[in-house]
Amino acid sequence: MINNTLITIFDTCKLQMKHSVVRPTYRYCLIFQPIIYTFIMYMMFKVSGQRNFVSFVVLGTGIMTLWSCICFSSAGDIQRERFMGTLQVIYATPTNFKIIMFGKILGNTILGLVPFGLSFVVVKVFFNGDVYIESPLAFIIAGVLTIVSFISISLLLAAIFTLSRSSRILMNCLEYPIYILCGILFPINILPKHIHPLSYILSPTWAVKMLRMSLTEINDWSSFYKSIVVLTIITIIYFVASNFLFDVIDKKTRKNGTLEVY
Repeated sequence: MINNTLITIFDTCKLQMKHSVVRPTYRYCLIFQPIIYTFIMYMMFKVSGQRNFVSFVVLGTGIMTLWSCICFSSAGDIQRERFMGTLQVIYATPTNFKIIMFGKILGNTILGLVPFGLSFVVVKVFFNGDVYIESPLAFIIAGVLTIVSFISISLLLAAIFTLSRSSRILMNCLEYPIYILCGILFPINILPKHIHPLSYILSPTWAVKMLRMSLTEINDWSSFYKSIVVLTIITIIYFVASNFLFDVIDKKTRKNGTLEVY
């Protein structure tokens, strides 16, 4: 049973990656968008006075593009399957629908890591910039938790988009607010205080905070550990919520007998 599940996840992940890279919009998000963002963010950060600002440029560009790839894929995949009439076919397969969606999201997440490398190449080739990671172990821990967290939020979005017939509108409305609310472009401290609680319930906020801390020498390890705990709790909540919503989808589909456009 476990072997069959792993094989399904692997095959779905591989197929999803193949399908994604042939789409012009996805190739733009994956290749051209990080190059453009790198130039823009470099011009923004070069006057910041920070010694390690190039690392923040690569990190910010990578996180922004990773979120774009995941956001558009979580919504776009559901929308495409629905309009092609294959969503209900996928749902009716013997394999659990949640497993298939996990494989799809895993493929998109793996591809979404490519922009980090592209951004590094751009700053190295065009600006001769150096990237420093002052706390490698903390960076690895933060990176793994970030990937898992993004997978969890992608599953949650996929479940919401499956229930909704307005997934494309929701997809377009989600991208840029996350950049602002989660401090990807600038610290959330400059946002109005009444917005801070909204930022704190979003996992990318804590992921970005941990990754930025790991790029420098960490003086306040208690703050880093606190971020680990909070990010882990939020990620678990996302997984539980997505599992609940997929169960709702199952009941709703069996009741209505359709996952089609109308």
